[in-house]
Amino acid sequence: MNYLKKLQIVLVVFFISGCAANIKEVIHTPINVDQNVQNHSVYLDVSPAKSLSKSKDLTRSIGELEQLISKNFSVVKNKSSSNLVVNISIENFRFVSGFGRFMAGAIVGNAQLMLKIKITELSSGKVIGESFFDTQSEFSEGVFGATTSRQLEAMAMKITEYINSTSKNT
Repeated sequence: MNYLKKLQIVLVVFFISGCAANIKEVIHTPINVDQNVQNHSVYLDVSPAKSLSKSKDLTRSIGELEQLISKNFSVVKNKSSSNLVVNISIENFRFVSGFGRFMAGAIVGNAQLMLKIKITELSSGKVIGESFFDTQSEFSEGVFGATTSRQLEAMAMKITEYINSTSKNT
């Protein structure tokens, strides 16, 4: 009986936990700036591409992404009071909830998130970095596949690393 309880606990942990989102990056313009971004304010503009259908899930995901990125920078609401403008366009999006992934596994489909990031230095108007970040869960991951919330967390970390990489050039 003790063996069955341990097995049940292990199975529950496996079903609740999941894989982190794997992010593919295509850098179009490497970041090249002569200032430390961590000490400057950032204007953040996250918006869906015109080709995407608007939904509650998309709107909620945009807010969540903004909130996750805001934890790492001094994000301002007024563009003129910032040093950097970070434009993030959501190019591809398919929402998959954790509950849906847990209950139906791969049957709910793949969570998809593709972002286009463009970083502009406000004083010069020069684009200092431009990249695409893409992630999606795979059918073979089943219940362990990444959900949209995990993808947003991974994307926020990747975007933060991308912006912070400018500090290495000082």
